[in-house]
Amino acid sequence: MTVGSTARMQFNMANIMTNYGSQFNGLYSSYSNKLNNFTQKTGGSLDALNELLKSSALKNKSAEYKDMFSELYKNIYGISSDGESASESGSLQSTKIASASAGSSAKSMENFANGLKYGGEIDVDEYKKVAQDFVDNYNAMIEKVGNSDNQNVLRQGVYMVNQAKVYSSALQRAGITLGSDNKLSLNDDLSKITATNVKSAFGNMGFASKVESRARNINQYSGGSGVFAANKIPSSSSSEKVDNSGTIKELTAQIKERSQAIGDYIEKLNNNNVDFDEKEYNDLARSFIDSYNNLISESANSNKSGVNSQGTAAASITKSYKFALQRAGFNVDKNGRLSLGDTSEVTSKDLEYAFKNSSYLEKINQKAQQASSLANGASAMGYNASKIVNYAFETGAIYNVYA
Repeated sequence: MTVGSTARMQFNMANIMTNYGSQFNGLYSSYSNKLNNFTQKTGGSLDALNELLKSSALKNKSAEYKDMFSELYKNIYGISSDGESASESGSLQSTKIASASAGSSAKSMENFANGLKYGGEIDVDEYKKVAQDFVDNYNAMIEKVGNSDNQNVLRQGVYMVNQAKVYSSALQRAGITLGSDNKLSLNDDLSKITATNVKSAFGNMGFASKVESRARNINQYSGGSGVFAANKIPSSSSSEKVDNSGTIKELTAQIKERSQAIGDYIEKLNNNNVDFDEKEYNDLARSFIDSYNNLISESANSNKSGVNSQGTAAASITKSYKFALQRAGFNVDKNGRLSLGDTSEVTSKDLEYAFKNSSYLEKINQKAQQASSLANGASAMGYNASKIVNYAFETGAIYNVYA
């Protein structure tokens, strides 16, 4: 396995860890030896996965075990369902452009912070424009770096992900939340942000400086000059967004109600020895799917960046549960949206595996509630920002990726 492949694997693992939540450590502990031993020579590919599934180590494992193993493998090695490596969809040109924009935004943010005085006044409206521009361009760069097949770019990406975790508390005090997907979101309520908060997070040698430095390296490794000018901040970064807090609140209530209905149906099958009724189940499934898909759409259209982030997180969770949901007749597309497929062969055991014996519905309800709270002005629930830093130190990833 090349250094570049190792770096990309570590970057992908950092991105998926919180999507798997508490499942990640158990899954990785169970599968890591098989993954590492087999892919050390072959590298991560769909062909390698298929050979591994036929090997003596896995051929006698249950279908459920193979499904979870396959999903973990694809996430770690960045392989899509059609076998294309995520790195193949990236390009040096797009990475160069994204890093230039991120570097310029970081310079703007640092300039803004350096213009403040500790204990002084801050123009919150102006800060919101600068911060939103920084967040948007940082997130775009993170996405392009994750899709890159350039080992030097990926190394810088791993550094940057780890640095964001280190600065997460300072960023939160400055009104910016680091999400489970390693992307940033600007909190809706900035009324309590002070000049000291912003200057401490983004002033000289702060997070903006670190991002600018990494962006410069990424830009140069992608064929750019690494020279940035401060961005001209747009007057509004969300002119096409809408205040749909009422709709999101209603959809959150629907998801809770329809999740419970699915759970109640599974209990009825188990406790009353009732035969599976495809029509009844399809009605329940379609109701949940409609509410879920509408929430994803409304979250993307919200004028609150925190709500946007929660919708993205919900879609990521759904993609991580793809194989479990398929057993229940749910199709998951590349954007994390759901549709109902063939349920003619679905059994009560399939429903238990997909819903009762997993935390999928619980996690989606949590993200919906967070989106609703943010849409209506409440504070976001916190993330465990130390998880990936701890993982990096425990596995040596923070050091040995760069060897």
